[in-house]
Amino acid sequence: MLIEGFAPREGPPAGPDQPASNLAGAAPQVLAGIQQPGTSIAIWARRLPGNLIRDLAGLAACAPFAVTVEDAPDEAVGRMAEGLPQPAPIDLLLDVLHLARIFTHVTRADRLRLRLEALDGPGCHRWHADAIGLRLLCTYRGPGTEWLALPGGARAARMLQDGPPPPANRLNTGEVALLKGEGFPGHAGQGCIHRSPPRAPGAPPRLLLCLDEAGRIPLE
Repeated sequence: MLIEGFAPREGPPAGPDQPASNLAGAAPQVLAGIQQPGTSIAIWARRLPGNLIRDLAGLAACAPFAVTVEDAPDEAVGRMAEGLPQPAPIDLLLDVLHLARIFTHVTRADRLRLRLEALDGPGCHRWHADAIGLRLLCTYRGPGTEWLALPGGARAARMLQDGPPPPANRLNTGEVALLKGEGFPGHAGQGCIHRSPPRAPGAPPRLLLCLDEAGRIPLE
């Protein structure tokens, strides 16, 4: 499916000492910029409508749960909806479908791996860089993913574990990010360093969407 305004681009790999760069914009077309060499994260800065935020409270309250499927976008969203602990707001399903279609367009694929989960624990709270190619993250409820504009990928992330916490960037609720991992062609050792945000005791659950390339991660 073609999406007007999207034109994925390719180029030579970034050098090992090149600082990680990021792109951000108010239109979804910015996400295609993740294909640019040296770019580790592309962010669609947006806000969710207030009615959707309110309507998601009941679904998030069913935490913990995770629904993971692998299929074409339309089929994946339908199977996801069937696996949820309670009916999802139609606006959520339409938004997930929109993001799934964008993701498969950017990755030039027909299928994807889709996971929607409600987290009432710390999640992936350690700094890390994914071993996969591209990953889309959107937090529908709760604080968004934290990320660092640092080079070095997974190696640099491991060095951060025992030191003082570095100043981090945090995605806003509803913002959409495409992260480039270590498995992206020409990006080995330069994956986007990120983590789940620290969770305060008693904080409400997070509702997180994660899209990956099909076949890269075993289904749970």
